[in-house]
Amino acid sequence: MLIEFHAAGIYIPALELWLDSTEDCPNCWISHGHSDHARGSHGRVFGTAQTLEIYGLRNVAACPECITVEFGEPLEFHGARLTALSASHILGAAQLLIEFAGERVVYTGDIKLRDSLCGASTITAQCDRLIIESTFGLPIYRFLAKDAAAARIVDFASETLASGMSPVFVGYQLGRGQEIVHVLTNRAIPTAVHGSIARFIPIYERAGFAFPGWAPYVNRETEGRALVVTPEFRNYLEASGKNIRIAYVSGWAALDNARARSGAEVLIPYSDHADYAELLEIVERSGAREIDVVHGYAEPFARILRSRGLDARAPLAATPHVPVEQQEG
Repeated sequence: MLIEFHAAGIYIPALELWLDSTEDCPNCWISHGHSDHARGSHGRVFGTAQTLEIYGLRNVAACPECITVEFGEPLEFHGARLTALSASHILGAAQLLIEFAGERVVYTGDIKLRDSLCGASTITAQCDRLIIESTFGLPIYRFLAKDAAAARIVDFASETLASGMSPVFVGYQLGRGQEIVHVLTNRAIPTAVHGSIARFIPIYERAGFAFPGWAPYVNRETEGRALVVTPEFRNYLEASGKNIRIAYVSGWAALDNARARSGAEVLIPYSDHADYAELLEIVERSGAREIDVVHGYAEPFARILRSRGLDARAPLAATPHVPVEQQEG
């Protein structure tokens, strides 16, 4: 099937369907709720229940028709079968399997294989053509597994609180922020949460994840608590004179210059994206004859795949895309 790659998203003309379009369009599949994917006022939106809830919270009255696609339950659309497959990225994140005219295409959206600190496990499917993101598509990126990352988060918080200082975790409005809060609160560590992170916690709770005892961040009530804040708010904390230590929980923490770039004392290389080895495994599991690489290190990763004998290309290499996680960590 013909697939067009544009700076604003991916378009399938035969289905009149866009994938993660950042501009208004008639029909759009949204892979997950991050703002670089879930934006625009589309005529009709397809996504998982959690993704649509997040999209609606961020884009009030943006879409007149939202169609929930349940995991593993095919939906007929314009002669094609659309099936959502879970992706361990953030809550509600999904790949899309498109079956049309005898061809199977999988669009991963943002994805990883490692289990999430707070989310579903990835389900892989074989396909003829794979469209895969490559935010961390270089061999230098290797990340901690779920349990190791959780242990590092808890150890840093406990040691810092025991020393009489406040541990600060730079979370993000959606995804990493809730994961960090989930880990801390389920280890009974008193935790104060910035409002822009806290607003999404009810969606996670409705999905079955517990956040016992967390409190909203209040400026004069930080002593004895771990703080989970946004990157912008970290700057305020550093300037406030508070007795703090900062931990950087991010895939970008794997870089040699991460400490100087982030201003953090402790680096915890954990991401909601696949690292290099995971990306290779996703490609291998798919069995795809054709591979389109989008986002991040698209051309370098496509070149690596070609060196392994695969038919891979980076159709948007001339139009760099910086995912929200690269800005946020």
